[in-house]
Amino acid sequence: MLYKNFVRPVLFLKDPEKTHEQTVALLSSLSFLEGALERLFVVRDRRLQVSIGPLNFSNPVGLAAGFDKNGTAIKIWPGFGFGFVEIGAITAQPQPGNPQPRLFRLPKDQALINRLGFNNEGADAIATKLEGLQKNGGAPRISLGVNIGRSKVVENKDAAADYLFTFERLYPYGDYFTLNVSSPNTPYLRELQEKNQLVDLLDIIQARNREMARQLKINEKPVLVKIAPDMEFSQVDEIIEVLQSRKVTGIVATNATAFLRENLVTRTNEPGGLSGKPLKARSTSFIRHIYAVTQGQLPIIGSGGIFTAEDAYEKIKAGATAVQIYTGFVYEGPTAVKRINCGLLGLMEKEGFKSLAEVVGSEAGCKTSC
Repeated sequence: MLYKNFVRPVLFLKDPEKTHEQTVALLSSLSFLEGALERLFVVRDRRLQVSIGPLNFSNPVGLAAGFDKNGTAIKIWPGFGFGFVEIGAITAQPQPGNPQPRLFRLPKDQALINRLGFNNEGADAIATKLEGLQKNGGAPRISLGVNIGRSKVVENKDAAADYLFTFERLYPYGDYFTLNVSSPNTPYLRELQEKNQLVDLLDIIQARNREMARQLKINEKPVLVKIAPDMEFSQVDEIIEVLQSRKVTGIVATNATAFLRENLVTRTNEPGGLSGKPLKARSTSFIRHIYAVTQGQLPIIGSGGIFTAEDAYEKIKAGATAVQIYTGFVYEGPTAVKRINCGLLGLMEKEGFKSLAEVVGSEAGCKTSC
């Protein structure tokens, strides 16, 4: 209540992007408070543990890519109770992104519109940062995901090499990698979701994944693909076929929507990706479809419109093993993850589930009495 009634109104008076950057920088400087924050915000309960391939999360709530693009505040995120965190999107080349203003709040809709355009420091700079953190014991104690995007100046015909550079450069530091082929803010990027282009990209990434794992004498790194909500289910089915044939670890559903505007309270013509509450139902429908088509064999990270435990629970029952929040964290504040995890435990107890793993996809077949 303190955040919503006092802190958020002040923050929302200021420019959204500047406020966001200042907040992330402040959190980075407060990383020494991680232990104190953990005592306030971390929920420890074995029933919340979930796994996606070889990845084990202490709870299902992760920080979505886009919030900490450059890995500036990596050390502090475990203190807010996250089970995992994903940085990026990171591109091979450093880039400033699209012209400002490019981030907009829609408080009446509990939403954001962004057209940032993969603004980030680039793979080399971020790899150097992560290497320093690793050497100094500052790597996060939760799984670190690296979200990879295509450099804006690179054409799609050269996209695979561009993604590969970032993948190789950050390989030693990421616990998993998400190929972002679905941002609405890089021209023609979403064409990489088409079957032939996605096959080419994944073949190159997975081949190098195997090679580097052998060289380093480690297991292959999990690779996921993040998809857009602005397509027909028939195209989703083609993507699923590619992901399963290329032994991809999982899918992130979904990115922001470029088109969903008809039910907004706020009248706006701003282009870009819409995230938050208006996306909730659509992203959940994608999760439900993917889970049904794959019979639960392709792990799903659900993203889109998660503000409460009920929102997260809905996506998990639809088939998501884990979830990610971004806009919900902006609107709900630092207690968001704790309230979601505590709420999930309450919902599980109410419906008789003994672990969150039992809840995954239970909507489809009702694994217990629903």
